Amino acid sequence: MTNQRVKIGFKAFKDAELLQKTEHILQSMTGNANFATPSPTLIIVKAAYDKYSLALGKVVDGTKQDTILKNQARADLEDLLQSLGLYVQVTSNGDEAIMSSSGFDLGKIPAPVGILPKPDAFTVETNVSKGCIDLSLNAIPGARSYQYEYTEVPATATSIWRVVSSTVTFVTITGLVSAKEYSFRVTGVGSDPTRVYSDEIDKLAP
Repeated sequence: MTNQRVKIGFKAFKDAELLQKTEHILQSMTGNANFATPSPTLIIVKAAYDKYSLALGKVVDGTKQDTILKNQARADLEDLLQSLGLYVQVTSNGDEAIMSSSGFDLGKIPAPVGILPKPDAFTVETNVSKGCIDLSLNAIPGARSYQYEYTEVPATATSIWRVVSSTVTFVTITGLVSAKEYSFRVTGVGSDPTRVYSDEIDKLAP
């Protein structure tokens, strides 16, 4: 079993594309032994397809009311396709081959990010405000957030690092003691618990 999912969103489809996609799904699922009892039934979906097709044909030289009716018919068809897609998802039980046989598109399976790389272009700059230091780095692909840390110089194995967490690649550390030197580092935070730190940079607080 995989984490593969059926795509049940159709908003991005143009009107004619939705017709083509629905027709493909109906053809794929008709007589398909993998989906013996579709819910909603293919007869109901086909009726909504026919209604939408008819309404769409009247829009070209039609009235504002024709457009409203077309939009309503499209919304009804999308609702039925979403329900049918959920049926396919449950019935397939994670089997990608069975899902594909339905005619529905499949979503991409996100690949695990793994251990994040060492932060790149980490910089430590003096801020114009007293007791403040600016930290920045290049964005790390796959990072959910960043963990900025600092401690008083000299940094040793027993040093206590203070942590500032943020989702952005630029932060200002405040509340530092002026004329005291600090050591700074940063690491990306992702799905893997392993932390890879930048090089440590020492800076005198203004």
